[in-house]
Amino acid sequence: MMWTARTVVLLVALGIGSAGAAWGLHALVTANGAGTDYGLDTNGNGAFEWLVVEAGVSLPQAGTWTIYADLSASSPPAGGPCGAGYGVPPPMPPIVATADATYPIAWTNERYFFSAGEQTIRMAFAGTDIERAGVDGPYRVHATLFLGDMIMYDRAGPIPQPAGDFLEWNYTTKAYAASAFEAPIRPAYFTGGHTDQAVDLDGDGLADFLELRADVHVNMEGNYSLNGVLMSPSADVVRMVAYAYRAVALKASDTSVSLRFRGDQIRSAGVDGPWNFSLTMYGPIDYRLYPAAPDPVGSVLRPQPLSYPETLCGSTSAYRASDFDDTVELLSFTGRFEELTPDRDADGTYDALVIRAELEVFVSAAFDVSGLLQPVGSSRDVAKMAAQAWILEGTQWVEFVFAGPDIRASGLDGPYLATLSLMPTAGRIDPTTAYTTQAYHASDFDANPTGTQP
Repeated sequence: MMWTARTVVLLVALGIGSAGAAWGLHALVTANGAGTDYGLDTNGNGAFEWLVVEAGVSLPQAGTWTIYADLSASSPPAGGPCGAGYGVPPPMPPIVATADATYPIAWTNERYFFSAGEQTIRMAFAGTDIERAGVDGPYRVHATLFLGDMIMYDRAGPIPQPAGDFLEWNYTTKAYAASAFEAPIRPAYFTGGHTDQAVDLDGDGLADFLELRADVHVNMEGNYSLNGVLMSPSADVVRMVAYAYRAVALKASDTSVSLRFRGDQIRSAGVDGPWNFSLTMYGPIDYRLYPAAPDPVGSVLRPQPLSYPETLCGSTSAYRASDFDDTVELLSFTGRFEELTPDRDADGTYDALVIRAELEVFVSAAFDVSGLLQPVGSSRDVAKMAAQAWILEGTQWVEFVFAGPDIRASGLDGPYLATLSLMPTAGRIDPTTAYTTQAYHASDFDANPTGTQP
């Protein structure tokens, strides 16, 4: 949903000193004095944990004021010109590079009670956000102050509301080196390099996927979550072209990660590239390390690990949407099979016939799993199965489980021809294969329905 301005407000701009601050006035809120800024080192390690910005203001009435401020640089951060960062909801388009473009790198959001009259508004930006951006100052600060619970925005900026006082403030800090601020703990992060290519798996001349590969530096081995979006190149309208997500196992090294965007989504969007992209990675994720209910220390719960998302934004090469296939096969059978006959209750008969099939999965997705068992050379049905499964990208195995009581009840002996099918839950291509089992007697299987799952 896009907000539009609902009222026309008189804006009076005041130049304040040589520090580069200017206030926008609504409801007769006035400024008093120039802004100041300084780095704050709270643990004595020589690096700033905070960049503190202060401004003097005369408030017309006492109340709880909501303060929102962003810190911007004149150059894009190391992760690319993202229009949003940590703590700001994606998707957002990359910022269009112009001579006067600014790139947000840090944010703060606070609520304070102030008495009426002369007050000092203090805003503190996390030093880890500044160091992570890797861009030296001076920085631009844009702050809004609102007497109420929330501030709403449209593309042009904050929207003044009918009730309550509203204030905007723009300020330029002193020069700082990004390396002067506290470095965050980064298990893995994007280093900036990226490539993209169209992938045609079936050789029909139409691309099945757009594969985006990005360089990463991994400090901590583990499983990471990677997701991304492709967006229209227009700066005026944000339109989703395609999305993708996957889990990836990374070892400590300089390496790369890849993400595949489905060609049918790209073709359906009908928007030619180059496209803007945004990648987000966080981890490592190991649910064995994160119990659902952490053991308390005394009366206090143990602190839980928190992943700090890493982002990379940029643009792809030029492509035509019509160059992509509208019928994409998300996986294929490799031709390897395994056959199991579990007897969980040890009664001498089989609880199920389990056929395991190896797959090459091109993108992670949900699938409807189904199978039909028939005697070789016959159209009579022995057993059927249906299930759902989330199958991850890469080489995987999936199980087709035919219940032993169904096989026994059919009275039909094997060998059996198994028709195995995997249909993406979202539709499209239904990969199907056939497999012939060993010879069985129907009486080899258990009549008891208990324990038919593998």
